[in-house]
Amino acid sequence: MAIGGIAVLEDVLLDMVKSDNPNRSYDVTSKAVENGSDISDHMKKRPTTLSISGIIVGEDAWARFSRIIQYQQNKQLITYTNRVIHTNMAITNINTIHGGDTANGLSFTIQLKHVRKATPSQAQIINVPQAVATKAQGTQNAGTQQPTQTAKQANNKASDERLKIIAQGFSGGGVGGGLGTGESGFDVA
Repeated sequence: MAIGGIAVLEDVLLDMVKSDNPNRSYDVTSKAVENGSDISDHMKKRPTTLSISGIIVGEDAWARFSRIIQYQQNKQLITYTNRVIHTNMAITNINTIHGGDTANGLSFTIQLKHVRKATPSQAQIINVPQAVATKAQGTQNAGTQQPTQTAKQANNKASDERLKIIAQGFSGGGVGGGLGTGESGFDVA
């Protein structure tokens, strides 16, 4: 015996729906307490699932059924309409029976699952300390930057300058006598 009136899966007319069985369930968390019994303190709704079984017949039965398969392959969220309207449903499983009862069509069982899409939201932050607000600002393009000199590099540069002065003293005949350029072991730039 068929249920409801006209059953439609997205835009595909289902000639007869033998049953549609929605399943609405919750997960309940339980925790053990000291005296050995459990307490349940939280419930979380699971996505609704729906099992539809019926028949598609007629000259266009395979064309209509091909659209249902295409919805599944394209991961398209669809609407099922019968006695109750179920929206944002994904086809998770399709089974068909090709027998003598439906010579010009097929019997089917289709499993659907409700999909909840997450949507990002924006929050306005008010009264934020200046240091936090500065860090929260997006990065900006500052163009091409020259590397900055570190303290170690500055110290090395100063040491190089002192060595040049000492080396000039050796090559110029100053303190310690002049050995001449290149003989002191120091390269003078």
